[in-house]
Amino acid sequence: MKPHLVTVVIHAHLPEPEPLEQVSLAQTLAILGRHPITFVVPTGLDTRWYEDFCRGRATIRFLRFEWNGLDEYARMLLSPRFYARFHDYRYLLICHLDAFVFRDELTAWCHRGYDYVGAVIHHRTWERGHQRSLGRAANHDTLHKLLRATSTGYLANGGFGLRKVDTFLRLTRRFERYIDLYADLAVARGRGVWEDLFVLRHFPRQSRDFKVPPRRIAARFGAEHVDEVAPDLHSGRRELAELPFGIHGWIQFQPEVWKPYARRFGHAV
Repeated sequence: MKPHLVTVVIHAHLPEPEPLEQVSLAQTLAILGRHPITFVVPTGLDTRWYEDFCRGRATIRFLRFEWNGLDEYARMLLSPRFYARFHDYRYLLICHLDAFVFRDELTAWCHRGYDYVGAVIHHRTWERGHQRSLGRAANHDTLHKLLRATSTGYLANGGFGLRKVDTFLRLTRRFERYIDLYADLAVARGRGVWEDLFVLRHFPRQSRDFKVPPRRIAARFGAEHVDEVAPDLHSGRRELAELPFGIHGWIQFQPEVWKPYARRFGHAV
């Protein structure tokens, strides 16, 4: 039995986060601060700002890795070397600085026993398997095939996601050469390494016992573009209990939708 159930993993690459990212971090510490917090940072990053900001709010530690940029970060999350560093934990909750947590359901989600749960992407263009309206270059046919090949029937962002350490360590070791080939081709073709979509597409097919929740349950864990399916969110009056455990992408996609909810927690936004 591993000594610890879960750690909250926050990736940071700047000496000081942007203002709204600081709001996200403050919220994460306020809601999940009773759990161990692990900052994953590039080798050489000055972490003094994070140490000062977190002092008295949570127990934190820093793990340093060699990574620079989104593609290297994504490759890191598909590497067994990453998960081996968390051998004392059963689960990781990856919680990016553009995630916002509404309540502490972390222990309960760990006890459900899933190998992976991500933030369901509700954006209607992703629902059709492409990403044209999100302002990033994407290949329509590739994403359409990806969505059809995903046994879960939905896509999810791992920026707010729960992962079982032993499962990811085993599968990334088993398919390391295949993963490296995929990542090399993705970079060479200019598509980017979408590790979270890779996980949903391939891990359930390659491991029959890889356990992910159905969409309706995953959407209670986390979501992105929630306003696509809940237009009344814009009023800022939704009960917090009606919202998912957490959301991803609130800063870049719908800051004006979510700022009223952040204010309800006392954040000046």
